[in-house]
Amino acid sequence: MPPRILPLERKDLPEFENAFQGMIDSIGYVPNSFFTMGRAPLLLKAVDAMSDAAWYPTTVEEPVRRLVTFAFSQFSQSHYSAAHCACGAPELGLPLEKILAIHAYETSPLYDERERALLRLCRHAARIPGEVTDQDVNDLKRFFDEEQVIFITTLICYMAFLNKWNEIIGTRLEDIPHEWAKANLQPVGWKPGH
Repeated sequence: MPPRILPLERKDLPEFENAFQGMIDSIGYVPNSFFTMGRAPLLLKAVDAMSDAAWYPTTVEEPVRRLVTFAFSQFSQSHYSAAHCACGAPELGLPLEKILAIHAYETSPLYDERERALLRLCRHAARIPGEVTDQDVNDLKRFFDEEQVIFITTLICYMAFLNKWNEIIGTRLEDIPHEWAKANLQPVGWKPGH
């Protein structure tokens, strides 16, 4: 199914070439959403800066970053972003078994209390209207310092923007995450979209 708004081509956005090459070096492809955002260059510039702020600092370890972004996207039912965040996660320290047990996080022995606090926050943040409580944040503060809590919140908010963008635009999922998700994520309810 074609996207609802056609993306530009990479060659049409030469001013973003460094950002695109950075993504290829990091994940092996440029997300199609960036080519659609390129129709609004100021937006793409802002999202690129937000991406740098959310993905590259080492404020929390990579498996935590992947768990937060995948869980929030999965709980938000954003199949595009869930596929992006899970693809490659096992190689970066988040075991596939944990990804597949995401909906049983409160009782699964695969998760510890630190991860349950993270996942509870993601689940409550993904609901409309949001259901995050003081207790959710206090639980997180038992395991993470304030800088890390702010960073985790940044990850969730960044993913909230991307989730809505890709669901509204109908962004076509790239081949690499599509094939990975098709092979691995269907047990958690993932289905191909655009």
